[in-house]
Amino acid sequence: MAAAMALGAQGVWCGSVWLTTDEAETHPVVKQKFLEATSSDTLRSRSRTGKPARQLRSAWTDEWDDPTHPDPLGMPLQPILVNDALIRIERGAHRPGSGAEQLANYFVGQIVGSMNTPKPAAPVVYEMIDEFIEAVQRLGGLLES
Repeated sequence: MAAAMALGAQGVWCGSVWLTTDEAETHPVVKQKFLEATSSDTLRSRSRTGKPARQLRSAWTDEWDDPTHPDPLGMPLQPILVNDALIRIERGAHRPGSGAEQLANYFVGQIVGSMNTPKPAAPVVYEMIDEFIEAVQRLGGLLES
């Protein structure tokens, strides 16, 4: 955040960090996958929207990215094609052993590797503030010397 602000940004996009908070409405199976994932467990895939988007690797993305299978359609056709299936996967993933757990995934950035402890959103905000202040103070120290 401090680097973006130093370069002139007015704000930053922080999406993934909220997905494993206690308040998140993330599907429990997907949340657990996020908590166990490393930064190398994501990939860019067109499988959900038809546009490249970083998401958790799963059996779903593996099948769509298999070169022997048809390519995903472009947006808005891909969501029209897959939305009903994604809804059924989400519903089925609540039943252990259904097989839907392997297909369940969601959009997430490479930061997922550092999201390994569920916690309330408030500490996430406080950590961001503390890290921002520390980075700005370090930058200030560099400019003074």
